[in-house]
Amino acid sequence: MNKFVTAGIVVVAIAIGAGAMFGAMRFLPMNRAAHAQSTATTADPAHPKAIFFADLSGIVVSVPPQAGAPATSYVQIGMQFATYDERAVASFTTFQPIIKSAVINLLMSETSAALQDPTTRAALIQNCLDAANSVLAKDAGDRTDKPFTAAYITDFVVQD
Repeated sequence: MNKFVTAGIVVVAIAIGAGAMFGAMRFLPMNRAAHAQSTATTADPAHPKAIFFADLSGIVVSVPPQAGAPATSYVQIGMQFATYDERAVASFTTFQPIIKSAVINLLMSETSAALQDPTTRAALIQNCLDAANSVLAKDAGDRTDKPFTAAYITDFVVQD
């Protein structure tokens, strides 16, 4: 009799396992589809937004080697501005002379000795980014946030 009880328990356990597997196969795909549909409208880290770059290169400025000295050193710089908004690149192209002028003014306020310091370069990058965003804010249209999210120095030469 003990063998019959054990066999009965095994049969019941198999039946419960089969029922659970059937239920999982039946209902989990619907949950996955609903989850996929609800996350399709949110940002998907597997599919990041396209990033666009605006190029500002070929800037050469004479700067003094130290404060109070005549401008005998030269700085050549190239930058890339990053954005997720393709319209910002078109606006950048339109307003590039104004942005380039702002970057030149920022460089002319530095010395070649100061530009060797990484913290000065980091501040210069942030100031150039702020200048580009400030110029493009005047042509914002329906944009409310800053069009460029980052700036990168792609060419940097200081010659004494």
